[in-house]
Amino acid sequence: MRARGVIPYAAAFLVLVLCNWAGGRVAALLHLPVPGTVIGILILLGVFAFLGRVPQPLRRMAEFLLRHLNLFYIPAGVGVMAYAALVRQDLLPIVVALTGGTFIALIAGALAFHWAARLTGQRGSDE
Repeated sequence: MRARGVIPYAAAFLVLVLCNWAGGRVAALLHLPVPGTVIGILILLGVFAFLGRVPQPLRRMAEFLLRHLNLFYIPAGVGVMAYAALVRQDLLPIVVALTGGTFIALIAGALAFHWAARLTGQRGSDE
């Protein structure tokens, strides 16, 4: 691939990294209880709202990262294997937290869907 073809993608990746960095700085400077990554995503959303679109190189970079998302799980898997004894020791609280969190997320999602359907005037198939 020629250098001119790589530059837009490198710039798009740099935008993603800068938004992540800026979000981390904002969270640290303002002592916010929100992860910097979330703030970085909101910054990126603000940029998209300002532009009124997603620039094509950024869209392609995001699609590339999503296509290869499974590679981002490798460090987490290595971490679990490295701390297998600790995970084994705290397995019950981990399982309870995962099960409870999943249950709460399902209920919250169902309530949000129900609220959105009511707000938009759409009816479910069971009504």
